[in-house]
Formats: sequence, structure tokens, C-alpha cells
Amino acid sequence: MGISVSPPFTTPLAADLVLLSGNELLAQLFRHYIEQQPALTLHMGGEAGQSKSGLWLLDVQSFTVNELPRVFADLYGKGPVALVNVTQEQAQPLVEQYPWIKGVFVSSCPREQFLRGVDTLLQGGDWLPRGLTEVLLQQLRRRHEPAEIKVRLTSREREILELVRKGLPNSQIAEQLCLSPHTIKSHVHNLLRKVGAANRGEAAFLVLGGGLA
Repeated sequence: MGISVSPPFTTPLAADLVLLSGNELLAQLFRHYIEQQPALTLHMGGEAGQSKSGLWLLDVQSFTVNELPRVFADLYGKGPVALVNVTQEQAQPLVEQYPWIKGVFVSSCPREQFLRGVDTLLQGGDWLPRGLTEVLLQQLRRRHEPAEIKVRLTSREREILELVRKGLPNSQIAEQLCLSPHTIKSHVHNLLRKVGAANRGEAAFLVLGGGLA
């Protein structure tokens, strides 16, 4: 991650960390990481529930591909989210699809980097591996300049994009809008073509993140 050597780390912010995982060994490892940080408390959880947290740690390996969209939908708006126990290759499509993910801790992340990352996230920053950051920057540079793009979207298309940004899959969007999944799929396909985006997450970022008028 390109972190320079510095004096011993201390976390100034008191916060609850919630680990969404079924891996007790991973929980023990993180408890060991923070045992000398009395300001931090780690809780084990299998569901996001309704409460907010200082930082959500999502163990990607504990959920199937079909379960992850529901988990991300539950987490949206409840505080910063970081992926843990993950490879860069696994994290990249998730960060692209859910651009509000704030952090990524790969499986081999050492204790000092973990603590520095947690502190950065609790202070409102982002913490991503250098390789993943470079990939995302390359994608950003390939995008059109927003000021040069003129796109008119219908109110229905914007409504769908809002739900896409929350991480909902087509089936849940269809259920909320009382439309068929096929209709939602067609809307998303047309949106990508209109906006010139490579994927759903990029389209939501361009339009709803201030990229397009």
C-alpha cells in the first residue's frame, strides 16, 4: 500500500468494529490486532441488522455470490464498509459495482497496515491496495469528461440508478418498482449505452455522483 515507516501506531478514535463473518479464526486474528487499542471494540455479526457502526468489516469469503447483493443492500448508508479476507482480483469487481465501499484489506494484510487503514477509514478516508487504486485510476482516466457528455434520462431511469447505487440486484429493483426483471434489465442496458459506462456502478457514479447533468 505504499505506507512509509513511522512511529508506533495509536488509534485516537473510539469506535465499534463489526465483523460480518462466519470465520471465528478471522475474528480472533482481528481481536489480536486491536488488543492494544482500547478505543476499538470488535463485534462478531452474521447480519448487518438495522444499527449503524463505526466500521463494518465484510468477510467476502463467508458469503456466496448470490448472498452478497443482499448484504451490500443491507449495509448501504450504515457507515463505512471495508472488505476483508479478500484478494485484489475478488475486490475489484465489488468496488466497481459498489463504489461506496471505503476500504479493502487483502488476506495477507499485516497488523500495522490494518490498524492504519482502520484509523483512516474512521476519519472519513479511503484505504485501498495500491494495485487496485491504480486500476481504478486507469478506468477513471478512460472515462469521458462529464462536461462533454449530454444525456437526458427519464425519471424512471434515474430511479433505477438510485437503486443500483444502493447495490440492489435487478430482481430486487423489479420488486420495489413493481416491474419485471426483464424490464429492469432492459432499462439498465439502455442506461449503460446512453451514459457510455462500462458497468452499473460506473453509470451510477457518472450520473448520481455529479458527473452528468
